[in-house]
Amino acid sequence: MIRKIALLFTLTLIGYRAFSQTCNCETEVKYIAGFMEKNYAGFKDKQALMTKAGYDKMLSEYIGLAKKPHANEHCLLIIAQYLGKFKDHHVSVGVKFDATKIDSAYIANREIVPITAEKIAELRKSKGFEGIYDFHDPAKYKIAVIKDKTPLHDYMAVIISSNLPGWKPGMIKWEAKMVNDSIGRGVLYILNGMPKVEGFYFKGNRIYGDWHREGTTVTESASSKYEPVAFRKLSDKTSYLKISTFSPSNATNIDSIVKANTAILSNTPNLVLDLRGNGGGADYTFTPLMDLVYTGPIKHIGNDLLSTDANIAGWKNILNDNDRSEENKQSLRKTVASLEANRGKMVMNANDFDITGYKIQPNPAKVVILIDNNCASTTEEFLLQSRQSKKVTLMGQNTSGTLDYSNVIQAPFSCMPYVLHYSSSRSRRVDVGQGIDETGIKPAVYLQEKDDWIKKAQETLEH
Repeated sequence: MIRKIALLFTLTLIGYRAFSQTCNCETEVKYIAGFMEKNYAGFKDKQALMTKAGYDKMLSEYIGLAKKPHANEHCLLIIAQYLGKFKDHHVSVGVKFDATKIDSAYIANREIVPITAEKIAELRKSKGFEGIYDFHDPAKYKIAVIKDKTPLHDYMAVIISSNLPGWKPGMIKWEAKMVNDSIGRGVLYILNGMPKVEGFYFKGNRIYGDWHREGTTVTESASSKYEPVAFRKLSDKTSYLKISTFSPSNATNIDSIVKANTAILSNTPNLVLDLRGNGGGADYTFTPLMDLVYTGPIKHIGNDLLSTDANIAGWKNILNDNDRSEENKQSLRKTVASLEANRGKMVMNANDFDITGYKIQPNPAKVVILIDNNCASTTEEFLLQSRQSKKVTLMGQNTSGTLDYSNVIQAPFSCMPYVLHYSSSRSRRVDVGQGIDETGIKPAVYLQEKDDWIKKAQETLEH
């Protein structure tokens, strides 16, 4: 096992140099922890699951890591792992720097992790996750993936050859702590050398989505091409509609593709609605789909917002989103006014009510919705509503479980060039035992990875 090696981030921007020189990691970790304790709407519930003693012990351990030598270079990884303990995919870290700027003089001083020719030869024989991997463009660089268990990572990837500006053999490209037998979370050092929080999926000869084992080839199927929306006929009896995201930027596409195919949809008895990989967005974007699945009143349990100064500022910031309609912004202004009038309290954001008013359409008469572990947030809200329909069957695998705490806003770190994304609302489903964050939404029919999911859905609908 390789000795524990201090992570040396390439501090490529003046702002990040300033962090290295003037920011203290212990102070930053304590700031983020204090911020979450005060402003994260799910904090009390999450702390209760850990127990207060368990939470305090966990935080103390991360503060301890923040006090160690070279802690500033470890700091993003320390903070990311602390945030990961909340098990809320809405809680994340974004970058706040220009990723195109490289400080060649600084990157040239990064510590080099030596890897011998013998070690490289040994790694080439590995059958596990360790090994020699090519970037998807092999001409750019090659990495050695090494198992190296420390409090902060289980695996690290080290450059062994590179044509990237400033990148030398021995520099760390990424490092990850395994959260299960195939998924790791950690940091990736991007082209300019700066770290960003990243997830890594290990499967066979690939570490998705950028690396494949040396000597193997990767062929991307045509179906892997990203499409925001897609529609086609599978047969005379069944249509297929794919919605890749409910992001506000996709709202017009969703509305347009439904309108453009209204005649087909209204004359075809079956529909496969493919939501795999849809990580959510904004609830109003799925409105055009509701007439396709609606069969009667839908029971909706509302949520409450935590009103704090930081959360009010976060909600005001949403008003700057140019993808949102003026109607939506008017609603947001009312939300901000309610929060400002109730500082320090949980404020009702949505009542419990029955959703009505959509049209009951004869066609599609049956709808299969394909779901997987990447369905989250707004997508899960749509599923909670649509699964109450008499015409809907959910097929696939459990969803992400990222909805009990939602309405994501953001705030800057106190010193480092990153932003914290976190949940400002709490669903009252949690109070009545209907929370989904621990399990996700379960399909009525489970499908295996090896199955042709679209074919299975079509067979279910047509037989």
